[in-house]
Amino acid sequence: MAKKQSVSFSPVFLVVATAVVVLFAGQAQGVDICAQAEYVPLCRSVVKGASDPTVAIKTAIQHLSFETKRAKTASSILGNKQAIDACTQNYDSALDNLQKSLEYLQIKDLPSLRVMLSGALSFYVSCTDAVAEVSTFGVVKMAKNVEKTDTALQHLAGNCLHIASLLK
Repeated sequence: MAKKQSVSFSPVFLVVATAVVVLFAGQAQGVDICAQAEYVPLCRSVVKGASDPTVAIKTAIQHLSFETKRAKTASSILGNKQAIDACTQNYDSALDNLQKSLEYLQIKDLPSLRVMLSGALSFYVSCTDAVAEVSTFGVVKMAKNVEKTDTALQHLAGNCLHIASLLK
């Protein structure tokens, strides 16, 4: 007849094992929050390994704000007042939306956060459109630079929207 053996674990081992499982289970969903982003390498370079979507979105929005300010300064050399004014106005509106996004993140108003991020994205597209409308032979190279910058801003904003979709 087979003899039944029972295995017993010390209470300390069980507590430690449970704590490890709980800690890693909580982080498992966020190990690579950029894996499903539209622009994965860009996302990873901005969030720098953050596994908490709240930390990552804050970092991403702050980075996008910084890059928007740089783009606003760079757009002042377009040489076309109409394009400069359009981009300046759109970049200011995007910056307002990004600031509001951080405020909505703070109070956990996720729908409003997403609306503000979507709005910022649309302002980058509007700047690109305005530059394309006034581009003439003399400003084509500068317009291409703005278009390239705006595309990068659009990618950053798209990644922000992805990260925002992970917030609960």
